[in-house]
This record gives sequence, C-alpha cells and structure tokens, in this order.
Amino acid sequence: MRWRVWCLMVDKALFASVKQDWNTPDEILELVRRVNPIGLDPCSNGSSLVSAPVQWDKHRDGLGQPWSGLGMAYVNPPYGREIIDWMAKCHYEAAHGVELIALVPARTDTRWFQNYGFTAQRICFWRGRIRFVGGASCAPFPSALLYWGPQAERFSEVFTASGVICGVK
Repeated sequence: MRWRVWCLMVDKALFASVKQDWNTPDEILELVRRVNPIGLDPCSNGSSLVSAPVQWDKHRDGLGQPWSGLGMAYVNPPYGREIIDWMAKCHYEAAHGVELIALVPARTDTRWFQNYGFTAQRICFWRGRIRFVGGASCAPFPSALLYWGPQAERFSEVFTASGVICGVK
C-alpha cells in the first residue's frame, strides 16, 4: 500500500503544477528567430523574453484574436488543461496561412498532440530537458517544437542540432 501512495505522489509531482506559464529560454528563442522573426506572441505574460511587436496576454486573449497578417507567431501556451484549446487554435491558424512555431510538452499520447501536434509540417523533439526561465530546475517532462508554415526545410536546418526532427516531406 505504501508503494502505491508513493507512486501517486510522484505522479502528481511530475505531471501537475500550479505554475502554467513556463517562459522560453533565450537559447530556444534565438533558434526560433533564425527561422523567421517573431511577429506575434499570443501567449505573452509579464516575464516573457519573446519581445514580439504584437504581444497578447490573458487580458487580450490570444485564443479569441485572429493571428493572420502579424508575422510568424510564436506560441508557448499555458501547459494546463487549456493546452488543447491552444493547439486547436494553432491548427486553425496554420490552415489559414499563418506561419507559427509552438513549444509544447512532448506528450505524444494525449488527444491534443495526436489531433493537432502531428499536423505540423515539422516537429523537433528537443534533446534533453528544457530549463524554463525562472525554473528552479529543468522541466520534469520532454518538450517539442512544432512548426507550421512554408519554411519547413529552414526549420529543420536550424533545429537539427537541438533534437530529432520529424515531419512530412
């Protein structure tokens, strides 16, 4: 019985967090900017390092705004239950011509990843664990960067040293 309680505690610690906004470190943002300049950050917050010309936070909800015509979107969504809404929005905007890169947990077994993540032209499964800005240690989960847009080959070139690249030809 003690083993089961311990496993449940570890499970909760590894896969749940009161913190939902994990800010992207500069090393990843530098790679993203090498693909294309970031024009829109629809998931911004007060401590984000993205510095895009257009930034929306929880007060101007990026889920409710159109993303087209603002340049490449960089999406680091809240990692809670609403991530499925953000991935559906990425899929929708990409289908309407918006170029975007999303940084998400690499949870390939989830409905949101299977329904929307695998629609990306390229996926970079990040090598190692990311240490998000302000994090006391590295993330307890693997990460992936998803790319939708016309520069899939450029994305692959830029990110190939950082992880395993998968995608359609």
